[in-house]
Parts: sequence; structure tokens; C-alpha cells
Amino acid sequence: MTSPKKLAIIDGKSVFYRGYYAMPNLSLADGTPTGGVFGFASMALEVLKQLKPDYVCVAWDKPKTNIRRRLELYPEYKANRKPAPPDFYAQIPLLHELLEAFGWPLYEFDDYEADDIMGTLAVQATEQGIETQLVTSDLDMLQLINPLVHVYALKKGLSNIELFRPETFTLKYGISPEQFLDLKALKGDSSDNIPGVPGIGEKGATALLQEHETLDGVYENLALLKDSVRKKLEAGRESAYLSKKIAAIWTDAPVTLDLEQLDVANCKPDEVAEKLQKLEFKSLVRQLPEVMQVADTVGFGDASTLTIPERIVLDTKDSVTSCTLPEPEGYIIVQSTNKLPHGKEPTTLSLSPTPDSVITFDFKAGVKDVRNKLEPYLRKAPLVGHDIKATLQLLRHIGITDVRVDHDVFIGAFLINSLRREQSLSDLAANDLGIHLEPDTVTIAETTAVIRSLYEKQQAELTKLPKVAALAQDIEWPIIKVLANMEYEGIALDTTYLDDMSVELEAQISEAEQEIYKHAGKEFNVASPAQLSEILFETLQLPTQGIKKGKTAYSTAANELDKLRGAHPIINLITQFREYTKLKNTYVDTLPKMVDNQSRLHTTFNLTIAQTGRLSSTDPNLQNIPVRTDLGKRIRTAFVAGPGQVLVSADYSQFELRLAAYLADDKQLIDMFNRDIDVHTATAAQVYGREPEDITKNMRRDAKVINFGILYGMSPHGLSIATGMTITAAKDFIDKYFELRKPILTYMDGLKDKARKDGYVETLFGRRRPTPDIHSKNFVVRSSAERAAINMPIQGTEADLMKMAMVAVDAVLPDGAKQLLQIHDSILVECSESDGELVAKLLKDTMEGIHKLPVKLTVDTSIGTNWGEL
Repeated sequence: MTSPKKLAIIDGKSVFYRGYYAMPNLSLADGTPTGGVFGFASMALEVLKQLKPDYVCVAWDKPKTNIRRRLELYPEYKANRKPAPPDFYAQIPLLHELLEAFGWPLYEFDDYEADDIMGTLAVQATEQGIETQLVTSDLDMLQLINPLVHVYALKKGLSNIELFRPETFTLKYGISPEQFLDLKALKGDSSDNIPGVPGIGEKGATALLQEHETLDGVYENLALLKDSVRKKLEAGRESAYLSKKIAAIWTDAPVTLDLEQLDVANCKPDEVAEKLQKLEFKSLVRQLPEVMQVADTVGFGDASTLTIPERIVLDTKDSVTSCTLPEPEGYIIVQSTNKLPHGKEPTTLSLSPTPDSVITFDFKAGVKDVRNKLEPYLRKAPLVGHDIKATLQLLRHIGITDVRVDHDVFIGAFLINSLRREQSLSDLAANDLGIHLEPDTVTIAETTAVIRSLYEKQQAELTKLPKVAALAQDIEWPIIKVLANMEYEGIALDTTYLDDMSVELEAQISEAEQEIYKHAGKEFNVASPAQLSEILFETLQLPTQGIKKGKTAYSTAANELDKLRGAHPIINLITQFREYTKLKNTYVDTLPKMVDNQSRLHTTFNLTIAQTGRLSSTDPNLQNIPVRTDLGKRIRTAFVAGPGQVLVSADYSQFELRLAAYLADDKQLIDMFNRDIDVHTATAAQVYGREPEDITKNMRRDAKVINFGILYGMSPHGLSIATGMTITAAKDFIDKYFELRKPILTYMDGLKDKARKDGYVETLFGRRRPTPDIHSKNFVVRSSAERAAINMPIQGTEADLMKMAMVAVDAVLPDGAKQLLQIHDSILVECSESDGELVAKLLKDTMEGIHKLPVKLTVDTSIGTNWGEL
């Protein structure tokens, strides 16, 4: 027996909505929003790959007229639906162009919703023995389910899809698909504003239908029901039958199933590739199902379109020692592999010193022989690679440190456009060179050819951006070697200390849990948001005013519980339980498992994550250990100096605020810093109109919050939450602040203007951040872009100066001293105990004098045997 043909019908606006809200910040370089189109295209391609339909079409809600007939029945239908933001509608023409290339008809009609169009086509397909696949997030479609009609329901985002067939529907709902419409008639639907029977929820409605089968059956047997339920049903009879009429899928839409028109073979692959590249969806080009692919994929070739060098493999001692390496033509392309992170247990190292040669050293030949051959050779020319930090660590592992970095195409791509999300070599090859690399079959010769082409392309682009080119040369390339060494060194960890702390935390967690149970009057899963919400808002009846509510329960997120602080002792206990549990799971129990055989922990510092240029730390993230809590300090205490060694910390004081004063040319603020005046006390005195000696701790705290918060676009609401002020008082405080700090306000406004006019903002040293979202018609997206435009030049300049300081420090540290960590505004160095004071002075002098500025930079240093002491 042959399988039936398959028809996929996509609920267009439903899927488009998902994409729009899943990718809110996605846009073209000119600011044109594309998130909804990207989301739709991603889902559509997934449909083709997974469902393998023979026919596809899209149903759409025609603007303004699609619900007209239902409104005549019930004027409140969908009355609570908010209109989508303007940039939602701006994307629809782009989607229509893409659908045309896909060859998928789009159907929309007056007086019919997309559901009705889908239902009409499904009925016609069933009559012809065709299996229909309905792709939607609207559960109204479940009433259409039968052996030949299945619903693929989008539950969350674009990846979580639930398949409903008759048997799975019954398993979930306890009734048959034929009863689903009656279920909606009884319980209503708040999302569409369908009233149902007031007082009858889903559980009650399901029980009624299980007993009496249909809505008519329920009303025919009212006498058998208990009084409370009967009265509700009697009062809501008219509403129930009206709801059923409104919620029913109408299968008489004026559309005819034309299989020839819906055939997937109608796709125009050339146009698909062209549209996806025009929309900058280059990652999707490589995911196209076979029916949409052009031979060799339009615009994309393979690495053979480049000059592929000849490869020589040196895998014996004799071949290594006897080989003659060609003279480098200006630079050497390098790529390496190793079994362990950070260059440990090297496997191969490949060099391409000329366009027509690649030499691979296999470490089976012996590390010593490879090192002896490479050490003098690598001094001849600087190195170029992709993620070259990894290769520097391998070289360090085999004893080669005297090398220079000329360019890293991984970081170069980020410097040219910090918004790009795809940074792997295959992504860069596809996006920048139009070359498709197959990860499983790509050769090292092809890899080096791609790196060479990317390098030449990026060099050409950087010549048009002289400040960015200087930034790369003076800051980014030098910092790679510093970070490679820091990651390689790692930091010693006292695992026994953390093991003991874990036992102690376990007891404290258990104690907090028992106290929570006492207040709740029963045991429950404190880590379950649903169970916790039930305890707080139903059992304990805590106030819900101002608390966010989800579909099923009030939120128990930390910021929501903050609103209940003081309302009940259980709130502080929950916060304590969460803090202990999080720190135990994230650090105390996890870090000891990550050390090497010398009990040293190696994090990875990323140069291409934060668009400000700040370093981020991963595997593990050491920048997120709490700074101001006792538990955070205790975790840092486990990070120790080696025997006979000390740790020296050097921390820039009020770094961002000093740079803001300079960049905004706020002469009064600069003068305060240069005279070592307490800026927060002075600000509070000016805002409150008091003498500095009359300023209280709370007043100073308020000023400190706004001094730093204003750099992140802090609103009166944000200041209110942070300080406990009323909204009115917070607004007044900010107004007075900007009267005093007019240069900063002018500077911030100027940054927003620059972002709109030039399409980017930049740091003092030329690092750029594109700002396409500054033109978004979506207020939330636009506001976020404005905050980024204000913050990036300040935080980015701070990041640039920090990297410059790290490079300079590396050059002056005495033998044996080494940088280990860079956390926030500080550098952590390990050195011999006898060198501690010297290293502290070198750090302070070097960091404070890193760049001549009109505002004084101040660095605080401290020395200790563990990080917690510093």
C-alpha cells in the first residue's frame, strides 16, 4: 500500500509572529527589520526537511476584514488583541517576495481567517485521500484533526513543536478531537476573548464532555448535575452556543485545492538563493532542502575555486629534520589541532608560508624535533590564522614563545562588523567568500587557502577603516598573545576548601528548606516556580498587586519577589535558598571537576562576544562570581597562589565614570576626579543642596547609583527600584542631576544623533559598533539601540584601555611573574612573595599611565595569598 501524498499548510501570520518576537533585533545594515522573515524562513525550511510534503501553501489573515463576520456575531471577538508594532508590518512585503521564490501560494480572503482557509483546504485534501499537515501556533486547529489531518503546534519559539494526531490528542486532553469545539464552547478562550460559560474551566468542561459527550448532551442532562454547576450552565447557555459558533473553523472559504499550483517543484532555486543573500540570511542558504538547491548552490562554490596549495606531511623524525621549508612570502598561515584544551597534547601544526605550499607537522614525529625545526623558522615572519590564540598555546606547550601575530581572521571579521553572529571559519568562508566548506571533508590545504583569502579581503577592508586598522595593530593583535599565556597558565584552586564548603552549603540549603516548609505548612519543591507560586499566592495569600502573571501562575522571579520583600519572612528564606543552591551548583561543586592535574583552573577569554570589545570569560565564567556577598568572597578564597607565591590585584577605580567625564568633556567632573574629591558625595551635595559633611550614607548611595546607572540609560523607574525612591522623586533626582551634568546629557544626545546619522558609534580608539536598530519603529528595539549607542563608546574605550594595560604590564613584569585573570576593571598577577610589592608598583604605574588623558586614572592594588583577600 502506497503512502498518501502530503500537503503542508502554514498559518502564515502565526509563524511570522513567532519569528518576529524570537528575533526582535535582526535587521539589515540600513535598519530594515528582518526578524519575522528570518523566523518564518527558518521554520518553513524545517517543515520541508522534516515533513517532506509534496504540496505547500500559506494561509494569511487579510488585514481589517478577516474577522468581520465573526464581529457581527460577537462584537467583543478578539477585542483584547493589541496591534503589532509598525516594523512588524514593514517586513510583510519581504516575506511575500520570499514566498514567491519558494513557489508557495499565499491565500487570504475577506471575512475568513487563516484558520478557515486552512480548514477548507484540509477538508478538500481529505476528500482526495491526501494527508494534511497544519503548521500553526493556534490550537483552534485541533478541532480539524482526523486520521488524515494532523496539527504541528508551535509551542515556544520556533523549535518546540508538538504533533497532534487523533490518538495523541486524546492522550493529552482526555476527549476526542470531535469534542474539542464543545470544550471551547464551555471553557471559552481568553486569547480570542471568547466567553464560554463563566465559571466553567478546562477541567470542569472536560469532565462534562467525558460524561455527556457533546455540548447538546450536557444541556440535555442538566438535571443530573450538582446545583452549582447546573446554575452556571443555565446562566451561560446562550454564551456557550454563541462561543461554539464563533470558535468553529468555517470550511467554506472561497478557495479550491489546486495541487498543480501547490507542488513543491514550483520552487525557483535561483531566486531563493538570491533573496536569502539579499536578506543576509546566509546561514539559511546552506540549510536549503534539496528541492530548493541550485547545482553547487547559486553564489556558492567550494574551496577548489581558490588556489589550493600542495600539502606535505612530516610525520617522522627523519622527514622533520631533513625537510627544507620555503621562505615565507610576508607571513605564515598557521592552523593546529590538539587533544586537550589550551594547546595541551598537540596533534598537528600546519604552516602555509606561501600560496602554493602547506606543511603539516605531525607530533608523532616527536615534539623536540618539531620544536627545533620550527623555533628559528617562525621568527622569520608573523603569523596569520583563524582563532590563532589556540595555536599560540600549542606553540607555548612545545616551548616556542618568540612569535608575532600579524592577523586573526576570526577577530578581524568581528572588528569590521561586531554585529555578525556567525564567526566559524566555514561561516566566514560562506558569507565573505561565497565558498561552502563541508566540515567533515574539508582539508587543511583548503582551510589555509580560505584563511589566506579572508586575510587579504579583510586587509583591503581595513585600509578603508584606518582607525579600526590601527586598533587591530596596536591592541587586538598584541592582546592575543597575552590571553593565550593567561589561559595556558590557569590559576591554582584549593579543591579541598571547596569540598568542605559544599558540605556546609548543603546543610545550609537543607536548613533554609526546612524553614520554608514551616512557613508554608507543608513540604514542596522550592525550586519549582509553579509549586512556589501556589504556596506564596494561594496558601499564604501574599499580595499579588504589581506581580507579573503568566498563563498559569504568578511569577516567582527574583525581581518579582523583591516587590514582596518584608511582606513575609519566607521571601528572604527563598532568596537565601536560591543563592546557596546557585553558587553550590555553579561554582562550589563544579569548579573542582574542571582543574588539571596540577589543580589549576583554566578559563577561556573571548574577544568576539561583547560588542563593546570587553573580554568575556567562559568554561568556567569567572567574571560572574558575586563581588559583594560573603559567599562570593568565600568562593574567591579558593583561588590561591602557588607555594612561595602571592597574588597581586590591580583595580581601576571608577573607571567608566572617569572616562565618561573625559569623553563628555565635563570639566567640573574631571576636576573632582583630579583633586581626589569623593564624586558621589559631591554629586549628592549638589543635587540635595547640602554641604558635603551633611550628606548621609543613603544620599551618597543614591548619587552613586545614578552616577553609574546613567551610563546605561537608567530611567526614573530603574532608579526607583534601585534606591527605593518614589517614581516622582527619582524623576526629580535625574532632572537635577542633568542640570549639574549638562555636558554628559549633551554627550549622550550627541551619541544618539551620531548613531542615527552615521549608522555606528565608536570608542576613543576607533572600535565600531553598527547601530541599525536605531531606526526601528519598534519602541523597545529602538530604545535598546539608543542605550547601546550611549554605553558602547564609554565601556568600549574602557575595554581598549584595559587591553593596552594588559599588553604593557606583560612587558614590564619581572621573570616568573605572570598575569592570570582579567575580571571587570582589574588584573590579577601571580608572582614570587619577594616580588609582591614591586609588582604592585609596576601594575599601578603602568595602568595609571597607559594613555595620556585630561582625567586622572587611579589604580588600587592589594596583595594576598588568595583571591578572597584582595
